[in-house]
Amino acid sequence: MPFATLPSKPDAPIAYELFSGAAESTLLIVCLNGLALPQTVWKPVIELFQRSEISPKPWILTYDRYGQGASPRDPREKWPGKDSGYAHTVDDVTDDLYELIVTVSPERRERLIFMNNSIGAHVARRYAHRYPTVVEGILFLDSNPGNTDYTIMWPNPKDPSFDLATMVPPGTSLEVYENAYTNMTTIFSPETKNKEGFDRRGVKALLPDPSQPKLKGSKTSDKGPWVTVVGHDVEQFSKEEWENPMMKVPIGMAAMYTQPSWSEYNEGLSKLTDPDRSKGPVIAPNAGHFIQRDNPSFVAEELVDLVKKVENVG
Repeated sequence: MPFATLPSKPDAPIAYELFSGAAESTLLIVCLNGLALPQTVWKPVIELFQRSEISPKPWILTYDRYGQGASPRDPREKWPGKDSGYAHTVDDVTDDLYELIVTVSPERRERLIFMNNSIGAHVARRYAHRYPTVVEGILFLDSNPGNTDYTIMWPNPKDPSFDLATMVPPGTSLEVYENAYTNMTTIFSPETKNKEGFDRRGVKALLPDPSQPKLKGSKTSDKGPWVTVVGHDVEQFSKEEWENPMMKVPIGMAAMYTQPSWSEYNEGLSKLTDPDRSKGPVIAPNAGHFIQRDNPSFVAEELVDLVKKVENVG
């Protein structure tokens, strides 16, 4: 796997892969990872996309942020005054991504499509906001709802108003629910540190509204970027949460509490652009949170559709 040296961090090359497209193409698709899976998860989607009828083929960039996959730890961790375990913010990641694109594909830095999963949505939105007219398309895949958390979505079992009989799925014991509540409010708290060192503490204040600020994606008009919003299949998502030993979320909890908030967030994302340039939210069949892993053919089809809109073909 190749490594790129960013001008601001010459001692910490970052792992990336650039999939060649047509020489005449000026379009670059950039894949933005979530916290859990590295850049290699995008390969099945990319292979399917490259077999599509799209012509000319755009170029595709995958990479591992500092602290994940094959990339080294973020040099920021050693900077004076840096809080331990919080290496980089959303805007730090955006800064690194700009340098990476300029370094490995400078001739295509002015026309981008983002394909992003989970927390990658925040990076896509900030990049598009900070560099207006550059991001012409965004494919949101089960975006992390950064304006809320499980302490808001789920009822607190310690609250005096909590009623086990009416507030949790039938047959769920208090012990099982309390364990799930503790797991989810701890793991997904914005203050909780992660292996990568992605500092999520400021996301809610930075991006409090999924529909704002509106994005500009066109160099020739006031139009926003082409946007497609994809959500998970709630049954598959619920199954994964129950089977994950770190979560053990009772079947039915997602449908009762998590899904309404997530659906509302996805509806907001679909309003980041003009109505005639927005698609979704749509549900990815048989896919949990990691849609690109669970249903790569569906993602490839949505990417083809998005590229056709951006390139005004088909």
